[in-house]
Amino acid sequence: MRTGARSVLSAAAAVTALGLLTACGGSGSDSEGDGGGDQKVAQEESGAAEPLSASALERAALTKADLKGYGIGDMTERDFSGGKEAKALKPGCEPLAALMGTGFDPAPRGSVYRSYAAASGRAAGVSGIVRISSYGPGDAEKTVKDLKAAVSACGGGFAATDGSGKRADVASVTVADAPDAGDEALSYRLVDGGKEKAVIAFTVVRSGPQLTVVFGVNLTDPTRSSVPGAVVDRQVRKVEAANRS
Repeated sequence: MRTGARSVLSAAAAVTALGLLTACGGSGSDSEGDGGGDQKVAQEESGAAEPLSASALERAALTKADLKGYGIGDMTERDFSGGKEAKALKPGCEPLAALMGTGFDPAPRGSVYRSYAAASGRAAGVSGIVRISSYGPGDAEKTVKDLKAAVSACGGGFAATDGSGKRADVASVTVADAPDAGDEALSYRLVDGGKEKAVIAFTVVRSGPQLTVVFGVNLTDPTRSSVPGAVVDRQVRKVEAANRS
């Protein structure tokens, strides 16, 4: 599988191929549609939270029972990135490329991936990937700081290569409204450099030393991609509950 912007599109397309758009399960969530951002749970001081273990991350990841109207599937890092690294040819943009591959700096201690797809409500047609990761002291904060700086510096786009060395350029990067969640959050939209100008939406939420990263694409109209608030809200809630336990 290719890395870079197109890897996210390819992975999201695989979500549909796996039938998640019709495998919507479960009760157990009061969050539907795109309005999850105003349901932030009050949390304890995040400084008390410890990096979650691999097993704790797995328990904190979304399941089919967590969201009505969504299909949730297991996914590995290799499923997403092919185990390769995207590279930005402009150094200041490297954090944006790294988020779409495996070359994280600083590297998380552990990560868990899930795929999701919405079949009903305002988010119908949107699918994507969730990554939750635990970090060593200060590393989650540095990751968010570096991403914010890259979004600011790379608005005009940047040249990039995928894991095989092929060009995978980004045409533009724009800031989007971030949810009121976690200790800090950012959202942005990346326009792929291909002729379709497909949009990939990103939301990143830090909860103590854990990061929740949600990618979203609209396979019906790739120029109108978004990240469902319900997915972000429910996943952040689960991570923060794990932080408190």
